[in-house]
Amino acid sequence: MQRVVTFLILLTVIIAAKTASSEEIIGPEVVFNGSSARVSLTLTLTEEQITSIREGLQKELVFYVDLFRKWHVWPDEFIRGKKLTRTLNANIVKGEFKVVSVDETTILEKRFSSFDSMLRWALRIRDIQISLSELQEDGIYFIRITIESIKQKPPQFYSYVLFFVDDKDFKIKKDTEEFKIKLR
Repeated sequence: MQRVVTFLILLTVIIAAKTASSEEIIGPEVVFNGSSARVSLTLTLTEEQITSIREGLQKELVFYVDLFRKWHVWPDEFIRGKKLTRTLNANIVKGEFKVVSVDETTILEKRFSSFDSMLRWALRIRDIQISLSELQEDGIYFIRITIESIKQKPPQFYSYVLFFVDDKDFKIKKDTEEFKIKLR
């Protein structure tokens, strides 16, 4: 019995170590500009993920930049946010490297001459603007960055049968330091 328990604990540790990701959000940097906040950040990927993109696997990254109000007793309150989706495509044979960036109002398709320049641009998010002008109350706020990597979708039949399988490669979050806003 003790050997079975030891084996199960060892198996759990090995699986947890294998599934641990080393993606990291560098930043975020927040600059307050009158009645808005500008947020910039950089995502780092694992070598495994970079290699798979280089070999032609399409990668879709979804960036969420959300403003929250900090409460001491209640859960934090979501105020507003922005969503940015970047899809990376690399074709080494043709020498084509492109990123399709979609935000709330704009679709931008950008082509690059090298894989490294494509990766640098796609993983660096600059100056996403969050409006602070319509806040109703004084309080302590923070900005939460959430990044998801969406897996390639299986054929529709498989997604109906395997509905319990996670459709994300990774999901990471990072909060800025708290800041106080006084309206009057």
